[in-house]
Amino acid sequence: MASKNKWLMALAGMTLQLSIGSIYAYSVWIKPIELLNGWDAHQLKFAFSLAICFLGLTAAFMGKFVHSVGPKKAGLLGALFFGIGLAGAGFANSIGSLPVFYLFYGVVSGIGLGFGYITPVSVVVQWFPDKPGFASGLVIMSFAAGSILASQIISPLTGALGVSNTFYTLALAYSILMVLASLYLAVPSVPTGVVDYHSGGAHISASELLKDVRFYGLWFMLFFNTTCGIALIAVAAPMAKDVIHITEAASIIFVGIIGLFNGLGRLIWSSISDKIGRWSTFMCFYIIGTICFITLTQTTNPLLFQVAVFIVISCYGGAFATIPAFIKDIYGSEKLGSVLGYVLIAWSAAAFVGPWLITLSSDYTSIFWLFSGILAITAVMAFFLKSKMVNTENATTIVK
Repeated sequence: MASKNKWLMALAGMTLQLSIGSIYAYSVWIKPIELLNGWDAHQLKFAFSLAICFLGLTAAFMGKFVHSVGPKKAGLLGALFFGIGLAGAGFANSIGSLPVFYLFYGVVSGIGLGFGYITPVSVVVQWFPDKPGFASGLVIMSFAAGSILASQIISPLTGALGVSNTFYTLALAYSILMVLASLYLAVPSVPTGVVDYHSGGAHISASELLKDVRFYGLWFMLFFNTTCGIALIAVAAPMAKDVIHITEAASIIFVGIIGLFNGLGRLIWSSISDKIGRWSTFMCFYIIGTICFITLTQTTNPLLFQVAVFIVISCYGGAFATIPAFIKDIYGSEKLGSVLGYVLIAWSAAAFVGPWLITLSSDYTSIFWLFSGILAITAVMAFFLKSKMVNTENATTIVK
């Protein structure tokens, strides 16, 4: 195999994530689909939850398969399922069938999301053995960038082409991008300089992980952080209007900046984790998040309120980018894809729990107190798990 460039490999991984990251622009679809078919926002939001659910389930239970077929074929499968899912969503809108929409957008594209999410992360990290946090952050940052890009093009396209044709157009465009990116993906063909003391089989079964307290630590550390962050994302615009009384135009800008901090947080925090360690980085998420949510209970100052939200979202994104490197530190690079798949079920669960928690009260202040308590308790849990989470953190070393 001809020698491949690690930066082009990173670009290929970023392209895959950029494409599937369009799922996070789903809220932009709601209004035009409502106008076309009369389906209400509650019905439509379920399709998004389904997609994230099947992302996590696919990542969890297809990890062994992904490793066996290799990153190129796994990426191509992601392109196939994601493209068919979007095209099928367009067909569902053309015939006015909500169940068909759930099937294609929720289930089929969700399977594509699962293949497209774990494949580039597990590959690119191996090409940057000295900076795994930076590598995973670079790739996963593109997921957030994809949501920003999609949010800017969906509305103009639906206005010009209609809902169904926009789905068909995006299905074709994203499929082409994902296929081209997947064809370049490959694991390093020469030693990377990493001595991996955890090598011993690329797959870890669910039964093995369920006996490992480190897995529970990783799962719940990601789950609670994601629950609080995804809840804010779900209600960002109406929350800002209700609490700090900003205008509709200002709320759109607010949501856009949230996307920016989501993306930047993934690169910045994961790079920081290369310096201070993964456990310390997650502790920063919980401590900073607790302080920010308490601040949100005490202020109606528009600037301070928005800054606190942006910081929370940066930690939300940062956790996604840091968790692959955390898993690599504990289980080794060969088992990264397998373990990451199971840990990402936490994302699936949080996609339902976070938005549900925020509906428990019409008073945002009480919700902010709840989230500050959740993060504070998670920090205590992480503190007691420290010896389990960091005793192998530096076991993967660089041979000088």
